[in-house]
Amino acid sequence: MRRVLHATAALGIAATPTTMRGVMVTDAAPEGDFSNVKFINDLPVPTPAAGEVLIKIAASSINPVDWKMMENPGNWPGVPGFDVAGVIEAVGEGCTRLKPGDAVWADLGKGSFATSVQLGAWAEFAIADESQVGFKPKTLSFEDAASLPLAALTDLQAFNKVGAPWADRQNLTVVITSGSGGTGVIAIQLAKAWGATRVVTSGSPRNFDLLRSLGATDLVDYHESTIWDTLEDDSVDVVYDNFGRPGTADAAMASLKSNGAFIFLPGKGGAVSENPKEGVLQLDYGLCDPSKHEDLDTLTALADSGKLRAVMPESHMLEDIQDALASSHGGHALGKIGINISALTSTIV
Repeated sequence: MRRVLHATAALGIAATPTTMRGVMVTDAAPEGDFSNVKFINDLPVPTPAAGEVLIKIAASSINPVDWKMMENPGNWPGVPGFDVAGVIEAVGEGCTRLKPGDAVWADLGKGSFATSVQLGAWAEFAIADESQVGFKPKTLSFEDAASLPLAALTDLQAFNKVGAPWADRQNLTVVITSGSGGTGVIAIQLAKAWGATRVVTSGSPRNFDLLRSLGATDLVDYHESTIWDTLEDDSVDVVYDNFGRPGTADAAMASLKSNGAFIFLPGKGGAVSENPKEGVLQLDYGLCDPSKHEDLDTLTALADSGKLRAVMPESHMLEDIQDALASSHGGHALGKIGINISALTSTIV
């Protein structure tokens, strides 16, 4: 990679380089084996087509779906990664909302897991549709912003499907089955910001103080008990099963009110109950839709008003991607694991 950009003499500005540092998945990576995930110094820099923008990436982060996708041979070779925060480097024909120099964030995961997904976040530059890119929150550094898009969009869209924001609901109780992971720490904040009086979740006691600071009111040590053992019958309005363990819907039914809702994230064998309480709405979340910047704009407003913050106690350099993946695969990360890509990482713009 040419780390010093060549100046364009006529304009007095730096030209976009032709190669970049990045991560390439060269072939399928069997579960827990990341030997096919390579750091490379001279990947080609992509060029935006009509309606697309080129983002100079400051930071990214790891989602469990990143390494789960690596197990599928049909997805590779390619540059992985969903979450980006950075600066617009160039825009394609027809782009009018964004311009070079804008500080932005995005989830690059547009497409279908059955066919192809956009990806490309774990490199110095990436392409995205202008329509899916939002302005980065002014209150967050690039590193913090990069920890949020995929997980936060997932939580936002899940809650929207079951009636959020809940400004007109009194004494609302929301259960989030797993509080300490990437979706959990954000879901707690969104539930509180959108009207929940009581936010119930599970986690390890070492994380309880943090989860309370995010808005959790009732905390259950999952080593000792289950959420359902602690709740009264007919006391819960919404269950957001962001863990997706098999049998959770059945276990939750007694606690749910007859006009309550149960929504779960697929991928770990979770399912709706075959014997639901009458009146309870059950939803399989499906897949996150990252195509509309308006959802990111909602998250930006929450962050800039102090109602949404990042939780990312661990971060790695791009060159150390295998260590970062191994840490994520271990399953005990608090919040998100960050990936530092450029010197802009800790900057707030």
